[in-house]
Amino acid sequence: MHDYYQVLGVARGASARLVKLAFEAKTKALDDPGYAAPAAEKQAEARLLKEAFVTLSLDAKRVAYDEKLAAWEKAGEAAAPGRPAWLAPAAAVVALALAGGGFAAWRNHAQEGEARRLEAERVAAEQAAEAQRQAERAERAAASAERREELEATRRARAEERRLQAERNAYDRYQRNQEYSARSQEAAAANAARRADYEKRAAEDRARREEEAQRRAAQAEVDRQKAYLRNLEQEEARARAERHERALREAREREYREALEERRKRLQQR
Repeated sequence: MHDYYQVLGVARGASARLVKLAFEAKTKALDDPGYAAPAAEKQAEARLLKEAFVTLSLDAKRVAYDEKLAAWEKAGEAAAPGRPAWLAPAAAVVALALAGGGFAAWRNHAQEGEARRLEAERVAAEQAAEAQRQAERAERAAASAERREELEATRRARAEERRLQAERNAYDRYQRNQEYSARSQEAAAANAARRADYEKRAAEDRARREEEAQRRAAQAEVDRQKAYLRNLEQEEARARAERHERALREAREREYREALEERRKRLQQR
């Protein structure tokens, strides 16, 4: 049974996000051209990585897998309680060596087995340390990604707030422009009304002045005609007076001439 946690290099309690990051890192490393391995081995590793990712990403599958893994590990411990796994093969090798009478061969084989065990433990420790480092890197990457997401969310929120503020400012400017336009139209209408009233009063005043001028002109014409008639009457009166005076003077002159003639005649008759 495969330990999918060791396959992905994550801890047993790793989150689904950490599992995903580890899977992507492993897949990217597998696709690296510098990774020299046969195609069949790469395909097998890719299938194993995909199985591990699918199993550990889904909660239902992960719970069932954890139960199976725990049962498998308990079964392995129950098969040889208190003894390491390499002890039974080593004992068999010792028995064979003793049966053949080759103690030296057994000792060499035991030493080789011990060396292999130590090498296996060293490799396992290195793999565990590498898995721990990868888990820590994955966690740091996840934390960094979360911080980037938080910063991006903050940036988007600030951008949205600036956009809303810009829209509010634009709406306020639009409202002020509408109010200013309405006030301008009202002021223009009031000015037009005042101008129309002023023009109406001015027209009425001009009409009154023209009527007054016409009345005065008519009155002046009447007065002129009256003065002309008075002058004419006065001229006629003077003419009559002069004619009367001249007639009186002529009458007096005739009487005077007649008196002189009669006197001269009386003087001649003497």
